[in-house]
Amino acid sequence: MTIRLADTHAHLDLPELLPDQDEVLERARDAGVRLIINVGIGLQNSRQVLATARKHPGLRATIGVHPHAAQSLKDGDLEALAPLAADPQVVAIGEIGLDFYRRRSPEEVQKHWFRQQLAWAFDLKKIVVIHTREATPATLEILRDSRNLLHGGVMHCFGGSWPEARAFLDLGFYLSFAGPLTYPKAGDLRDVARKAPLDRILLETDCPYLTPQPWRGKRNEPAYVAATARQMAEVRQLSLEELARAAWENSLRAFGLEEKDVLGE
Repeated sequence: MTIRLADTHAHLDLPELLPDQDEVLERARDAGVRLIINVGIGLQNSRQVLATARKHPGLRATIGVHPHAAQSLKDGDLEALAPLAADPQVVAIGEIGLDFYRRRSPEEVQKHWFRQQLAWAFDLKKIVVIHTREATPATLEILRDSRNLLHGGVMHCFGGSWPEARAFLDLGFYLSFAGPLTYPKAGDLRDVARKAPLDRILLETDCPYLTPQPWRGKRNEPAYVAATARQMAEVRQLSLEELARAAWENSLRAFGLEEKDVLGE
């Protein structure tokens, strides 16, 4: 069986990866990674990630503004990005959400623009990619209030408890697991990954961050999603082929993609 992997959350246009982006993509393909979702985090960055996705087969883009940049937003900014959303390469709005850990934008400002971007995604008929850090209660409150505005979504780099996982699953979200699943002290997270429905699991790198254990301390890149896939297969007591196939099919379904289009067949 051919193993096809999907990295559902990468930041290929950040300075850490941009200088050797072509080589990074070549290594990803050699590792069996046939789909990469290149994720936007700001107004200008969203334009760049879409430009990159247009250039390379197997790439798709999201557009949106990360909570760190929320305080830089002003009325009209989202409307200025709207033409990008019509591009077929754009598969989601994100990453959006709340981050009360670094608090680079005030909490109330983050909440305001989170709600605005959820409504924007609804109008565009796009799913959402959600970032939450030290903010899960507030994130859940807003998502529950906005339940009727959701076309579906992904909890990026999920690292919460099983009750939190169930709350997001009940809202129809996929849970995306990254490199921390491989860390020695991540037993609780592996327990969540074991319990989660197989058809709601995604894999990601969040590169250049959160490098899996074999390369921990080095720059992350999409090829390394294979390590997270192996750990997930072990947790689920599946073969790597079985786990990779399930995650691949989930990725296509989550982002509304056809396999033949992704593979260029």
